[in-house]
Amino acid sequence: MGSAIETANPQSFDRPGVFDRIAEFYEYQGIPSATEVYMVLDTDGYNTYAFRPESRAIEWLVDRLGGGGWKSRLGTTILETTAAVPGLLPFVPLIRSEYATVAAENPFDVAVVGDRITLLQLDNRHVSTIAIDDPDKLRNEIEHRQRLPDSINTPPIIEHDSEYPYIIERYLNGRELIDPVEEWKALFDALNQLTALYENDRHRVATTDVVRELEGALATEDETNGTTRAGLQLLDDLDLPSSLYRGPIHGDLHARNLFINDAVYILDWEDVRMDYLLDDLFRPFVIHQYDIPLHQLFVQMIHGRGEGGRIMADYAREIGPIAYGDSETYSGLPLFYLLSLLADGGENGSLRPPCRELLSGIVSSY
Repeated sequence: MGSAIETANPQSFDRPGVFDRIAEFYEYQGIPSATEVYMVLDTDGYNTYAFRPESRAIEWLVDRLGGGGWKSRLGTTILETTAAVPGLLPFVPLIRSEYATVAAENPFDVAVVGDRITLLQLDNRHVSTIAIDDPDKLRNEIEHRQRLPDSINTPPIIEHDSEYPYIIERYLNGRELIDPVEEWKALFDALNQLTALYENDRHRVATTDVVRELEGALATEDETNGTTRAGLQLLDDLDLPSSLYRGPIHGDLHARNLFINDAVYILDWEDVRMDYLLDDLFRPFVIHQYDIPLHQLFVQMIHGRGEGGRIMADYAREIGPIAYGDSETYSGLPLFYLLSLLADGGENGSLRPPCRELLSGIVSSY
């Protein structure tokens, strides 16, 4: 390791306690530890990255960050230029050094810090996941991963512990999905896999009752502004199936939770819950609204034309009978989903901003 790395003055991590949690994880496992210097990169995305100042870790980050926001793009450019000379890293913008207590043998190469911590060991091909603030969510994932149908592709679990909790999985070569629209085929593959989960415990609800409850919830939550009222009025003019099905869903399906290797793998099962099966279809597009405006795609879904119309037709043909009882396309389903998210102030509260943007774009098109 070069002297420039060794003499750098580490600064405090933006996510307090993260490196403490990593040190506790190794202590819990009884693994001998050592102190090393890691580089920390904050992007304009949700995740922060800590990585060893070595070429392989840098190359992994370059692949991961391509196509993000401006900080991600700038970080990628910087990383590409320093991959051959890692000793320059402490002297470039957006990247700083940090001391970390890690395993003395096979320390992690990259830590991805979001709502939990993921540690990648590239040489021995292990991925360890530990909780930050809510260990019960990771326990929920451990429980559900062990009961998933074999037809659903997930990375093989090497070891898990529900008490701590943690999961250690096999690292897979490949890439995450980037765009759920352009890569609809891969998302559709994942949705077809999830039908094995849906069929375990689904039940039918009458759409008229659901819409009545939706209108009441929006009024109670004081969400019925001009745009929302226009959305509800438009929903009255659109078609809905006579029933919808609720059942166990993935609960956080989006591009970053889908991994393409020799097949499509579904990641991050901590949000499995009972909800409308349609959630897994529309959620990836609502989350992608953070990256690119998609209201025109939703308008296409409603009108049954273009890329949006093809997505709805594919879904209706293969999954419609399970999600709502037949293989017809219904113009009101995309709008119903957006209004449902606006009415939900619980787990889905963070999706209200992109929902409002999408709803506003749809209403202004009529």
